Amino acid sequence: MWAEKRDGSALQEFLKEIGCDGVDAVLVTRQVAGCSLGEAQEMFFTARCRVEALAVHNGLVQSLERSQSDV
Repeated sequence: MWAEKRDGSALQEFLKEIGCDGVDAVLVTRQVAGCSLGEAQEMFFTARCRVEALAVHNGLVQSLERSQSDV
């Protein structure tokens, strides 16, 4: 599938369909695409099918930032 299109969004849709999410999806993306961890994370978080995962991630980061400002 990757060899045909080299489309990060299509790869994420495929991974989501087979139940591969979160860190596992990022690591699989890295292996399949032969890219860096940062590039794999970008493919994961910018795919339309991963909007919910991005929202959860952003909420967690915001919570961590707020907790750091309370210290």
